[in-house]
Order: sequence, then structure tokens, then C-alpha cells
Amino acid sequence: MLLAVPFGWLASDFLSGLVHWAFDSLGNASTPVIGRSFIRPFRAHHAEPEEMTRHDFVETHGSSCFAALPLLAGAGVVPLQGWPEILAQAALLCTALGALATNQCHKWAHMDEAVTPRLVLWAQRRRLILPREQHRLHHTPPFDTHFCMSSGWLNTPFNALLRAWR
Repeated sequence: MLLAVPFGWLASDFLSGLVHWAFDSLGNASTPVIGRSFIRPFRAHHAEPEEMTRHDFVETHGSSCFAALPLLAGAGVVPLQGWPEILAQAALLCTALGALATNQCHKWAHMDEAVTPRLVLWAQRRRLILPREQHRLHHTPPFDTHFCMSSGWLNTPFNALLRAWR
């Protein structure tokens, strides 16, 4: 678990960045299947970022639950025959748990500091979860950097990867 927890947290940060970038950059609200449910809310979030602080539990975490399902299914089918398989299962489980926490970390990055729980502020200051100052960089037009939303640890390499790809 000592290896799986940080790996899972990094993997969830990377996956959140990849998904966030894709929904912000590809397709539009008319894109079949994902346009109305995923692309539109991601892009509308740029117009009113604090709106998500008023979302209830289901609205905040619903899409994260769908993202975690394949990871949980993968963890469920890994045969437990030896340490490599146990480590793989633990890593998938920790990544799924990280995916489940991502939108909450994102929501906390938008909350007013006066109403943010003290433990969350402590974790943000230590960069264990997405710091509000770092996430504000994403909300600067043209909204093309800082997509990682779990911890933000991978924003710098992810930004470099995007610059190289462009």
C-alpha cells in the first residue's frame, strides 16, 4: 500500500488532467453521447467557476463515480496470485479512490477560504490536494493549462507535454 497510495494519487491527478483537457479542448456541446453531459458543463464552468461550490453531493461526484467504475472493475478482475498482482490491484483501487476524490478537491479549490474546512486548507497549503492558487491559473483565458485537479502535482509536466504536442 505504501507504493500504491502515492501511485494512485499521481495516476488520478494525471487522469483528471487528461479528461479535463479533452473535455475543454475536443468536440462541443453537440458531440454525440458526451457533449451535453460532459463537454458542456466543463466549458460552462469557465464562465462561472464558483457555481460548483453550490452543487450537492451527487452533482459534484456523479461523473467521478463513472470515471472510477472501469478502475474498480479492473481491480476486481486482477487475479491475486502474487505480489505483482496484489500491487496492481492496490494501485487500481487507489487510483479509483483518487478519481472519486478529484471533484471534491476541485470544489475545495473554488470555495471561499472562510468556509473551507481547516483540514482542507492545511492540505492545500502542503500541496497534498489541489491548491486554490494553482487552480486559478487554469481559470485564466484561454484556459489551456493546469488541467490536473486531484493534487495538481502533474500540472507542470502535463503543461510541458501539451506545449510540445501543440
